Amino acid sequence: MTFNGKSKPTSQFFYNLAQDRDEDILKKLKEAIKDYFEYYSNFQNKDIIEHIECYSIDFKCENRCVININNKVNVIGLIFSFNELSEIANEVAKKYQLDIKLIN
Repeated sequence: MTFNGKSKPTSQFFYNLAQDRDEDILKKLKEAIKDYFEYYSNFQNKDIIEHIECYSIDFKCENRCVININNKVNVIGLIFSFNELSEIANEVAKKYQLDIKLIN
């Protein structure tokens, strides 16, 4: 995950589509956002968070061929919706008193 193009090593969340339910994935998403926002809330100069990007490099073709690791697949709209992401991010941003205005 990146936030306004920035991330930290723990800005990752792992999910298993074969095992995780939608609720589990959203919970993991919230934890990753919370981790970054907690970190970002300690910055002196904070920009408004306008972009959150979520990519995966761990996809395979339907016939099990591996997609090149240099190709990142945007999971917004595949694994969770922009509205779900936005709702979670806005909720967590309030907790950490961060300004957020996500652009789809």
